[in-house]
Amino acid sequence: MGVSASAISRVTGVQVSYKNFNAGAAQMLSQRLAVIGLGNHGVTYGTDKYECEGSAAEIGDRYGYGSPLHLIAKQLFPISGKGASFPVTFYPLSEADNAVQATGKIGCEGTATKLGSGKVYIGGVSAEFAVASGSNAAAVLSAIKDAINANLDMPVSAGDVSEGNLILTAKAAGTVGNAITIAIEADVPGLVFSTEAMANGAVDPDIDVALAKVGEVWETAFLCAFNYNDDAKLEKAFVFGEGRWDTLVKKPCLFFWGCTDGYAARTAVTDARPNDYVNALITSVGSRELPYVIAAKAMVNDILTTADSNPACGYKGQLSGLNAGPDAVQENYNTRNMSVSKGASTNIKTGSVAELNDIITMYHPVSEGKFPSRRYVVDIIKLMNIVYNMRLILEADEKKAAPLVEDNTVTSNPKAIQPKMVKSELLTLAKTLADKAIIQDTEFTKDGLKAEIDSENPKRLNVTFPVKLSGNVEVCSGDIYYGFYLGGN
Repeated sequence: MGVSASAISRVTGVQVSYKNFNAGAAQMLSQRLAVIGLGNHGVTYGTDKYECEGSAAEIGDRYGYGSPLHLIAKQLFPISGKGASFPVTFYPLSEADNAVQATGKIGCEGTATKLGSGKVYIGGVSAEFAVASGSNAAAVLSAIKDAINANLDMPVSAGDVSEGNLILTAKAAGTVGNAITIAIEADVPGLVFSTEAMANGAVDPDIDVALAKVGEVWETAFLCAFNYNDDAKLEKAFVFGEGRWDTLVKKPCLFFWGCTDGYAARTAVTDARPNDYVNALITSVGSRELPYVIAAKAMVNDILTTADSNPACGYKGQLSGLNAGPDAVQENYNTRNMSVSKGASTNIKTGSVAELNDIITMYHPVSEGKFPSRRYVVDIIKLMNIVYNMRLILEADEKKAAPLVEDNTVTSNPKAIQPKMVKSELLTLAKTLADKAIIQDTEFTKDGLKAEIDSENPKRLNVTFPVKLSGNVEVCSGDIYYGFYLGGN
């Protein structure tokens, strides 16, 4: 009221005040990435969660260079190129008491008859070595050893040369070392190289130890630097993630696991988890890269970057800078289609680069048929944003302990809340969510929207906000009809 209540002489006053008539306008949920993994064996490090300021070297210094945590950080925080635009928190785990490091071998036989060189790839990390003419196998393996150990990013340490073999030991203890690939590219006359796959890594720590440290922070995505084919870990992730959807928690999340396996191996895991809408694979079939490195690249090159900036969009980013599997192991459309039906993400290969194709959760219950409701990661991200905005409206400070009165009650109390006021905010939310292409058919939402005082509890406001999520282009179908021109027609 602009004019004082004490005024009695004839006067007209006009007061101008700002009112927010867009209360309820959608705000996008800021994405956060939580990384769970190991440091190097023999490195002493703390296990408190740690939010990185954007330096991979910082993570290497803390947890060891070449460790899973460090190699993930190199993808998230590269020296040049696109890095994480979202907060990243590391949840380091100590290795298990009885953990065993995986080991593998590089073999060499013969004597070099010419000057030459080669390159060794360990988990996708490369090192070059030179070969002098006349070098015997032991000398060549010694050169390879020096090349490997000179590269701090290597996920292994090269040890002794014994009986024509160079022994490699994973820097991180546990089963994660078994996923490290070994490859040699060398053309040196007189020499024959061989490799023996990394194996026998055993006993991982309990990921529940890390999950217990999340607390009240809304970590929207988790990247797990362990092998995806461990059902016990997948189940722990699912139980945690399902709990984050709880009515009173309201902080849903997704778990991502890297995968380089083909259709049969990965679907054997995902097909056994038809009700799992929390875990999702990031696939690059046949790649020699470490699975968790592939997942980290996917986070930056598309998934979380897009979810942060335009959550209505699906994912199609290229895993640039990483090795794509050979053409011979890439999957055709029918195989990819079956993979999706069994809850396993897919990739395609464009030129020499692997590209994200179907980014889905493992969710595929028979009861929901061909189009299960929680299949696509992008749809989960949309739902997260809707949950976030509902919380902004219903948990707004001005609503806490405010008087709650019916719509037809006349009140002068500026703190009073009426159901119609909340309904108005939710209508605005629906319109702005539709404007951002997260939902559609706002008339459906408007018709089904409810905000009313509970019939038994006068201190309870019941709200129903039905929405139809927007779709994403996954399949395009076009028809071309053709004929021939015939003279005289």
